[in-house]
Amino acid sequence: MKVDLSEGEARPSTLYVVATPIGNMGDITLRAIKVLGSVDVIAAEDTRVTKGLLAKLKLQGRLISYREHNEVTSSNGIIKLLSSGNSVAIVTDAGTPAICDPGAVLVSRAREAGYHVEPVPGASALTAAISVSGLSQAGFLFKGFLPAKASERKFVLTNFESSDVPVVVFESPHRIKECLFDMVSIFGHDLKIFIGRELTKVHEETVLFTLHEAVNWVSSGVYQSRGEFVIVLFFSASSREDEKVPQEARELLRELMVSLSLKQAVDIVAKYAQVRRKKVYQIALEMKEELDINKIGDHKHE
Repeated sequence: MKVDLSEGEARPSTLYVVATPIGNMGDITLRAIKVLGSVDVIAAEDTRVTKGLLAKLKLQGRLISYREHNEVTSSNGIIKLLSSGNSVAIVTDAGTPAICDPGAVLVSRAREAGYHVEPVPGASALTAAISVSGLSQAGFLFKGFLPAKASERKFVLTNFESSDVPVVVFESPHRIKECLFDMVSIFGHDLKIFIGRELTKVHEETVLFTLHEAVNWVSSGVYQSRGEFVIVLFFSASSREDEKVPQEARELLRELMVSLSLKQAVDIVAKYAQVRRKKVYQIALEMKEELDINKIGDHKHE
């Protein structure tokens, strides 16, 4: 591919945040090619990966390493390069830097030092997933990768219940099953979700499921557990207001609260009724207050 570099060439003392393809090489932009072909230095998450990208584009460049574990020291070196008049492009292995990938530290330091920071937009797993998810609400909450530790992940997921807009998260292939099981235990079986897997790649999959269906889907074959996942959880204020707890579940909750702790009773009923734990917990608090008032009334008549 021949690209005219006479226009849009990199300017001195400028940091370029360059998006690269997340799977399909056809998603590289002409502007990204121009910048990568004209900057003095390219700061790469993995120089081997970026070297391969440049080879495919028939470009050459001076590569330096900029990884998560060396962000601070590398940022200092890049600031010195900018101070000497060099133009620098930062790239990750795939997608847009500084969004769940290295880059934010450098961008912040470059701005604080007074250097121009210019985005060169392109492929993004987040926007790719949102565009085909069917999201119709005005806005969403992006939380990036969930914690790897189960207890921390459950804590974060529980906090999502208060969201009145859909929540978008990334998940790795070796944790996707465990993650979905945690979601079912917290949100119930019927919450609607979108899953994007291997976006823009040959084996791309985009599916719309309930959480129950998603667990079965991911568990049904080895291939579905490969590749990065983007998950959209379709929370909404209206869906929470419409959520009903069956009368038999309420009666069970009342009975269990007599002999079990509030937490134990809520956990059992939420699982039994397949209703969000937070909803059951709210009902349990109302019941507890009612039971406490009745106890006070009984004591007065003794």
